[in-house]
Amino acid sequence: MDVLIRQAHPGPAYPAYRSLEQKLENAQTYRREEDPPYPVLADDLEGTVHQVYGMLADPCYLLDADGRVAYYNMWTHAPTLHRVISALVAQDGRGVVLGGVDRIIHLWPALTEGWRGLRRGLPQSFIDMETAAPGMASGPWLGFQLRPLLAPITLRAEPLPRRIKLALAAGAAVAAGVPLALAAGRRESR
Repeated sequence: MDVLIRQAHPGPAYPAYRSLEQKLENAQTYRREEDPPYPVLADDLEGTVHQVYGMLADPCYLLDADGRVAYYNMWTHAPTLHRVISALVAQDGRGVVLGGVDRIIHLWPALTEGWRGLRRGLPQSFIDMETAAPGMASGPWLGFQLRPLLAPITLRAEPLPRRIKLALAAGAAVAAGVPLALAAGRRESR
């Protein structure tokens, strides 16, 4: 289930919540526009559920068959959830799995999907995000433009095989090294 906690990127069309009715209406709009395959709930206006579960922006809690937290994902990440759900099923749906915690902030999915949330709060959401952390709004805009190319990697439901991760890392290192090598070559030729 998804719990709507607060307006993540407020702007003129979707301002910060001032009433529970406004929050419930926004939850219905989200449900209608995004059509998630799970229930959508709305926290109360004070954010009671959000406070109890740590007040983070995009956490995920996997509960076991007894209603206990089996795994906590600080930043929701589909490949990680795939692994932990499989591990929980292998344990008959009970107990802590894979150490119980993932504190890594998984930004790759936000690169290709983050723009949709920012777009709802334009122009204020873009200005706020770029002012707070330069590139954190323009990056998702660019990632959304390149979505057909990036999504097979950033939005995978299952983790990438290790050899693919190594190949991508090597390719990124080469790509980053080419401009440095060219710059170094220009300096030497002077």
